[in-house]
Amino acid sequence: MGVGIVIPVWNLWEEMTFPCLQSLVKHTKLSDIHVYLVDNASTDKTATHARAMGESLFGKEQFTYIRNQENMGFAIACNQGAEAARKDGHEYILFLNNDTVVTPNWLPPLVKALDEHPNLGLVGSLLLFPDGTVQHCGVTVTPIQQVGHIYSGFLPSHPAVLRKRKFRIITGAVLLCRTEQFFALGKFYEGYKNGMEDIDLCYTYVEHGFMHQVVSESIVFHHTSQTAGRLDKDMDNSKLLFTRKPRIIPDAHLYYTQDGYMPALTKEFVLYPRLTEEKRKEFNKTVLTQYSDKLCTEYLLKEPFWHDGYHILIQSLVKQEKILEAIAYCQKAANVCYSRHTIALLIGLASKLDDKTLYENVKNSLKNQLNNDIVNVYKQKFHHVMQGDNWHDKLLATQELDTDEFGIY
Repeated sequence: MGVGIVIPVWNLWEEMTFPCLQSLVKHTKLSDIHVYLVDNASTDKTATHARAMGESLFGKEQFTYIRNQENMGFAIACNQGAEAARKDGHEYILFLNNDTVVTPNWLPPLVKALDEHPNLGLVGSLLLFPDGTVQHCGVTVTPIQQVGHIYSGFLPSHPAVLRKRKFRIITGAVLLCRTEQFFALGKFYEGYKNGMEDIDLCYTYVEHGFMHQVVSESIVFHHTSQTAGRLDKDMDNSKLLFTRKPRIIPDAHLYYTQDGYMPALTKEFVLYPRLTEEKRKEFNKTVLTQYSDKLCTEYLLKEPFWHDGYHILIQSLVKQEKILEAIAYCQKAANVCYSRHTIALLIGLASKLDDKTLYENVKNSLKNQLNNDIVNVYKQKFHHVMQGDNWHDKLLATQELDTDEFGIY
């Protein structure tokens, strides 16, 4: 198989890196891999334990520890590990975040996907949160250029999650590529500050005619964004991304339509998916007829885009004075439908808490998000298309995507 597994790290030895390495030993055929741990000047036990422990777990012939004298960032560390893997003659390189835990038979399906589909550029695993819900099954872009994980929070057994299809973007947390192709296309661009490197790489492949796939048979748990300061440069990274890749195609609404959801718009022109009217009424009737918090929760887990369900459950929790639980579900509602109504509800719930500092933090944070200049800019940009009753048809008409380029394998 010949897979060089590159793991960039900065601290978090006991919390993340060591458990990640243990899972690799437990669930991977070691003769097929070589692990390259690239240490970006860690100051914790990584610096003193990583080399010896890695050689103990994998053997000296299958583990390489690379130590940087300063934190070079994600992209440079990945490229360093990739260079070492290429030098050692590995056919494939797999980039793996240290905040992951792999599961049985996670690697063979990834290699098989690349072997069977020469038009695939990159493949990745189905990533789950520690609670077992979906963290990543593909990345999409909304009409106002918001990049996000589609179907995050869904059950991994949901048909929309399991559907085998192409994506333009998948996450770099678990990313398998062909070694020579990776270098031929230019490696990770090193101008980002720990963010957007994977999106940039994915679109470089797209520009050369390749698409990507999440392989649902490969399951990996992902804790997400555990490295300190991981999100500090998001705004700068986003500006750089859309400068380097100005032709990034909005496609979230296409996936939702393909899966039977109804794309809708908030007053801020933010896209969100909802159930068909028939299914929404069916859910409302079933749950309200025999209401319990447990039943409502089960239906929300079954279909997280049932927006009425959040508000039904929140009202029930407030009546029971379970404010923290109500806030948690209001945050989930905001994640699937970012609107002023939901944000106002969240601020109102926070005001009921005794913790006034928390309330002020929530209120100020949400107000800043609502006044985000980027939202206003794209609201103006798409206003001519996204208005009136037939906005969705008009938006679809702007997409030059046929079934061969965008669709199911």
